[in-house]
Amino acid sequence: MPKYLLILRGDATADYSQFTPDDFAKILGEYEAWGEKLTKQGRLDGGGHKLQDQGGKVMMPKGGKVTVKDGPYIETKEVVGGIYLVKADNYDHAVRLCEGHPNFRFGSIEIREVDMMGQPED
Repeated sequence: MPKYLLILRGDATADYSQFTPDDFAKILGEYEAWGEKLTKQGRLDGGGHKLQDQGGKVMMPKGGKVTVKDGPYIETKEVVGGIYLVKADNYDHAVRLCEGHPNFRFGSIEIREVDMMGQPED
């Protein structure tokens, strides 16, 4: 069965200061409930993962060498906040699996099919 990477993007300039700890706990519960729903359907492959808010690195070729810089950069308009790997029949099915995802309140979800490069799809 094909696998799809769901890349959760959010607005890097959004002001979340109005959210209370209880608000954040409720939002986290919504993400966990969405993941549980897909787990019960046998569609979530390896769980969902939130990425660290700070401390990313960007590797870039420069002058025949690879350089490492801090990132994402402050001028970035959107950031990747988390990922899921899901099993779906096709792109349309992957889109339907994303319906009701709480990330749509804060940003978008990019869906990319994983190329198994000749390896079996489990």
